[in-house]
Amino acid sequence: MIIEIIATGDEVLTGFTVDTNSAWLSQRLLEQGCQVRRRHTVGDRMDDLVAILQERSQVADVLLVNGGLGPTSDDKTTEAAARAAGVDLQLHQDWLALLLQRYASRGRSMPESNRKQAMLPDGASMIDNPVGTACGFHMQIGRARCYFTPGVPSEFKLMVDEHIIPDIKHYLNVAQTEVRRFFTFGVSESTLSDRLDTQTWPAHIDLGYRSSMPIIELKLISQNAAATDFEQAERQLLAVIEPYLIARDELEHAATIRHLLGARPLRICEDATRGRLMTHLGTALPHLAGSLEPLADTAESLRNHFAAETDLMVAVGRESDSGYPILLKDGCRVWAQTLKPWTKNLVLRQEVIAFAASEMLRRYLAGLNVITEYEALQRSELIEPH
Repeated sequence: MIIEIIATGDEVLTGFTVDTNSAWLSQRLLEQGCQVRRRHTVGDRMDDLVAILQERSQVADVLLVNGGLGPTSDDKTTEAAARAAGVDLQLHQDWLALLLQRYASRGRSMPESNRKQAMLPDGASMIDNPVGTACGFHMQIGRARCYFTPGVPSEFKLMVDEHIIPDIKHYLNVAQTEVRRFFTFGVSESTLSDRLDTQTWPAHIDLGYRSSMPIIELKLISQNAAATDFEQAERQLLAVIEPYLIARDELEHAATIRHLLGARPLRICEDATRGRLMTHLGTALPHLAGSLEPLADTAESLRNHFAAETDLMVAVGRESDSGYPILLKDGCRVWAQTLKPWTKNLVLRQEVIAFAASEMLRRYLAGLNVITEYEALQRSELIEPH
């Protein structure tokens, strides 16, 4: 089953409007077991719109077309759909009556330009829009069942959830897609690729990557794979990524720490990370006391500096040629290390170290080894409880 998305509009093509609709739609469909195969962007030229509809309708089983259903002259998607299908536009009396009623209820006359939004390709079925003036519609073009929606996100999302997804699942034999997500820290995407891409994976299982530094997300995607094959693929993946695994299914790092911490107070002191650790954790931790202050540039010096502290605390010291010292202390127990990220970008180094500090805290609260190995971070100092 081939599902494709077409986003329309010069403002999307030029980048003046960021196409969040396509990203949301891809994810929403995947949640429902429907994986998008391709996404396209096209401007407001009629010839281009007609051409891409004719081209992709010969390949895709489902086309989801977003944008260009408004009342103005640059909204050309409806006419393009009619031309691509070789049919005329017809006035949809029910939608016109509804538009007239909506304007009348506000004490206004409907602008003549809105009449255009009641013109649909002959044979198209209307998709209701309870909050806007542009109805959606679906129709057959070539081999594809095509769905057309307005670009306003609130209207578009309502149509997708209430009409389009149920219609796709009811009328089409969509291959069920299942996705398992794994989030890693402290390992590079290229290293993971070297270790995973050379392996043979079970049939109907795809492996995907997404880098959002400092996190690398991996996805196992099943296209109707056998349950035993999916389990085998997961074991195969975990055998490689287990040392770096920080979450599965959803990355809710700060919320996880908040849950583990409960009502217990926490103190955070930062130097080189300039509040990034507090920003990451602060909104999730109601009992957080944080400060920015000059601190030492070695793990040993940090331990000495906070020797009198008895409460749970995390500290990040000053950067040196050896890296960033990080300390976690709870009573008499101290864990500290100096880590150096493999990047010359200062902001990224700070983000990596702040996350490494939060990971020390999460691992401690979860009863795991506070200190773990990171392929993408060089360690020059290590202090653990005796």
